[in-house]
Amino acid sequence: MARKILSILLTIFILITSLTGCNALLGLSHMLEALQPEQETLPTLPPAVEDSLIPIDVLIGYNEYYFAPQISADGGFILYRYMTQSSDNIFAENLQTGERTMVKWPGGPRGIPYYSWAPDGHTVLLFMDSMGDENFGLYTSDIATGKTATLLLGGENSCYYVSDNPKNEDEIFITIFNRSTFGHDLYVINYKTGDKILVMENPGNILDYHTDKDGSLRLISRTDESAGHSIWQKKSNAASSKFIEDDWEQILYWDYADADTSHFVGFMQDNLRFTYIDSASANTSELFLFNLDTKEKTSVFNDIDYDIFGMWIDIELDEVTAVTTMGEYIDWHILDESFADDYEVLNAVGDSFNIVGSSKDDAYWIVEYVSDIKEADYYIYEMQTREIDFLYNARPEIEKYEFAPMEPFSYIAGDGLKIEGYVTFPVGSDRENLPTVVLVHGGPWLRDVWGFNFETQLLANWGYAVLQVNFRGSSGYGKDFMRAGDREWGNLMHQDILDAVNFAIDKGWTDPGRVGVYGASYGGYEALVCAAFSSDVFKCAVDAFGPSNLITLIEGLRDEWQVVRDKFIKAVGDPATEPDFLKSRSPLFYARQIEIPLLIAQGGNDPRVKQIESDQMVDALQAACIPYKYLLFPNSGHGLNSYEDRYEFYTEMEAFFAEHLGGLAG
Repeated sequence: MARKILSILLTIFILITSLTGCNALLGLSHMLEALQPEQETLPTLPPAVEDSLIPIDVLIGYNEYYFAPQISADGGFILYRYMTQSSDNIFAENLQTGERTMVKWPGGPRGIPYYSWAPDGHTVLLFMDSMGDENFGLYTSDIATGKTATLLLGGENSCYYVSDNPKNEDEIFITIFNRSTFGHDLYVINYKTGDKILVMENPGNILDYHTDKDGSLRLISRTDESAGHSIWQKKSNAASSKFIEDDWEQILYWDYADADTSHFVGFMQDNLRFTYIDSASANTSELFLFNLDTKEKTSVFNDIDYDIFGMWIDIELDEVTAVTTMGEYIDWHILDESFADDYEVLNAVGDSFNIVGSSKDDAYWIVEYVSDIKEADYYIYEMQTREIDFLYNARPEIEKYEFAPMEPFSYIAGDGLKIEGYVTFPVGSDRENLPTVVLVHGGPWLRDVWGFNFETQLLANWGYAVLQVNFRGSSGYGKDFMRAGDREWGNLMHQDILDAVNFAIDKGWTDPGRVGVYGASYGGYEALVCAAFSSDVFKCAVDAFGPSNLITLIEGLRDEWQVVRDKFIKAVGDPATEPDFLKSRSPLFYARQIEIPLLIAQGGNDPRVKQIESDQMVDALQAACIPYKYLLFPNSGHGLNSYEDRYEFYTEMEAFFAEHLGGLAG
């Protein structure tokens, strides 16, 4: 009887679908569910995993969070942002007395801030947007007087810090976006009065401005219609604030193949030489010195496997004394024995560290120690005495919990390319036949690195093995690896993800019937690709801020990104000349192929992946009767700005994965 009723209802279902779509089917779907056999029960997790569940607000909230410190020019103070559930403040702390002074927030829009010391040592520069729109304004707050000022209003401007001006400690160089030329113009601004002077107008193809140690504009970086990258030197007689080619000399050029892995780094103390990264003569980036008088290029360092990650320059020797690369972990390469004693002291504290700041004379260094099972520790190192003192841990309130180690792995993709990544297993698991989530990084011209990642720990704590894959197109592995991702969105870049899943299954880590995917930005796009093209592999997908249509993504690039539009076209495709190709790589046009449920999140103020990307995907899912949930956060941008938004998203994701993969939910 039930079978006969089901047959009748299915006939009605088809008829209503053809006439009205999905909206009229909700009551019918509930009737059908009542006649279906019980769903297969998902396997349970070991008790040790279930007993280790950490409250979600501990990981996604800021009960106590210290951001990385910045040291003042004289080494006497540090500046850091300190967040709790109920407050968000920046403090200046006297390193001798321990006295803290709260930096007064200026009025105006409150968005994502980035901040730094002004040259005078008591003014704090704050660059803030309006609710995540990335249109940054410039504000100041004087810790001595408590006085604040609005120099450029956030939400209406788009400005960025370039450098201090050694000629006048009341001035800094900034760029301000020119909406006529679609480029950032260079200004020198007095941060005490707000007065500013145009230094150079951007014709639309200048990427960066480079001032020397005396505060003179000496070099610029430009792009061209072929997405190449060049460095130009200003001639001695040049005086115009406009770019006139006869006033400048091109001294370095990289074509598109090398443009992403070659760039200016900084001037040396002598103002005659500068450091730069170059991949023209090698696959991985090579560090060079360029002499502006002789035009001589001197090779300093190259690693055959990985790109350069960072460097240390001894300002007294005026030489590069150490370089870092990022392989599976941070690797230090000592180039001069003068750094060896310092390295020995620093390495004795921990072997995974970065020097993230120093006083003007390099007498004091800020050192960050990275771990995969806790947030970063910060220390201050005094070079003369070689003493190192602990400042703070970024999140001391979570140190009482046990977190899961992040382990490197590698495999060979179907076409023979070596792919590296990281796997994280739940604490207490047997590392076998686990529900698994692939956590896809954004960019895509970025990479996952070893260290504490709260999303990785969140997923592992819910009982999932977590795969993080540095698929082709990721940075850090040389130009050939990065360029291998060109025009492979939704194709070989996706296949690298599928190969990682197969690798995990072959290793016995992953239950092939319980694989999910989550990513943000490019990672969100890949999550949609997994749903559209590989529903037979994945049980569910979570997309945050992911583009669904590569045509509208490129056509809708924000004005500030028009300078790199040609790069996007070469790396992804050209909407004007090959729309069919881009459609073939866009999940939007394959919504009817999707056979798994989706959770989609979008920021209403997102300037990078605009709301239309999620809206049109949701419309397509609705039309195709695919189960989904859409979370729209009106006051967030390309990321979740508030604790309330984060809590809603991650609790929804927790329940979503638990329902479809069988992990834990609080």
